[in-house]
Amino acid sequence: METDLLIIGGGPAGLSAAYEPARHGLKVTIVDESLRLGGQLNQQSQVLDLPSGFAKQTGMKLSQFLQDRLLNYDVDLLTKCTMIGTYKDGRIGVTNGNTTFPIQSQKTIITTGAAEDSISFPGWTLPGVMTIGAAQILLNREKVLPGKKAIVLGTNNLAFEITKQLNESGVEVIAIIEQESTVDVDADNIAYLKQANIPIYVNSSITRARGPGEVEMVLINNNGTEVAFDVDLVCIAGGLFPILEPFQVLGCELIYLSELGGWLPKYDTNFETSIPNTYVAGNAAGITAMKAIMLTGDLAGISILDSLENYNSDYVKKRKESLWTELAKAEQPEVWSARLSLIKEFELERKYVTSNR
Repeated sequence: METDLLIIGGGPAGLSAAYEPARHGLKVTIVDESLRLGGQLNQQSQVLDLPSGFAKQTGMKLSQFLQDRLLNYDVDLLTKCTMIGTYKDGRIGVTNGNTTFPIQSQKTIITTGAAEDSISFPGWTLPGVMTIGAAQILLNREKVLPGKKAIVLGTNNLAFEITKQLNESGVEVIAIIEQESTVDVDADNIAYLKQANIPIYVNSSITRARGPGEVEMVLINNNGTEVAFDVDLVCIAGGLFPILEPFQVLGCELIYLSELGGWLPKYDTNFETSIPNTYVAGNAAGITAMKAIMLTGDLAGISILDSLENYNSDYVKKRKESLWTELAKAEQPEVWSARLSLIKEFELERKYVTSNR
C-alpha cells in the first residue's frame, strides 16, 4: 500500500490529526488494532470539555462525529490491524492477524495513546479486581455491571468521573482509598462525593483482598488502623503512561518526564520525533486531558501540511498559532511546563548536533 500520511492509532488524537491533511487533499490511512475507531471515546458517557468549534458532548458522540467528518475525503480505515515492525526500506509492517503487509508513506503520525498503570497488593489477582478503565468498558460499552459493591483505589479526575458513573448505574461505591495525605481534584467532583456520601480515606492503602474464588472483602490500613469492607469489586486508578512500542520499533529517542506520564518520545514544536517524517500526538506525547489530546492531534496534522509544498502557508501559520494558544490554556501548568521543556531541550540537542556535523 502507498499513502501520503499513515496514522498509527485511531483514537481522538489520530482522528483529529487526519482531518486537516485529508481536507487538503492528502491520502490518509489510519491503522488501529480495535474493531472500532475512537479508542477510549467509545466508553466515555461523560460530557467532555473540547477544543473551540466543538459543542460539549459525550465521548461516544464525539467518536462518531470525528469519524463522520472524514467520510468525504480520501481516508482508508484499517481496523483490527497492528503495526509490528519496519522494513529496511522504511516501510511500516502491518498485520491483520492473518497477513502481514507493508505500507509506504511520506509521513507517519503515531497516536497510540496510553495504558493504565496498576497497583499491586496481596489478592490483587482475584476476580473482581480491575483497573478503573476496565470497569468503565464493562459499564458503558458492554452494558454489564462490574460488581455490586465497590471501592476505588487511587484518585484523579478520571477516576472520580468513573466513580460517579458506577454509582449512578447501581454499583454502590463504598469508599475511595488514597495513599497520599491530600486529594488534588476539581471542586465539582468533591461536591458530588459528599452529596453521594462516598468517603475518601487518605493516608491509606489496601493491605489485602480476600475471597475463596473472587473478591469478597478488602482490608485497608487507614493511618495505622485496619478497616474492613465487604465488597465484590476493586477499581484501581493507578494513572496512565504513554504506549511506546511503535516508537521503540522505529528507534525514536525517548525521555522520562514524570509530569507527562513517564517515558515518551522526544519531539519538536511540530511534534516531529527524532526519526524524520515521524510525528507523535495525543497521550503518546504526554498524558493530558481530552481537549489537549485533540489539539496535539490537530497540531501534528497541520504540521504535516506545513512540511509539504503547495499549501496555503498563511492559513497553516495562523492555524498553528491558534492551536498553540489554545493548548497553552487547556493544559495543567505542570504538564504545559514539562511539554515546553521537552521541546526546548530536544530542539537545542538537534541544533547542536547539526552544527557539529
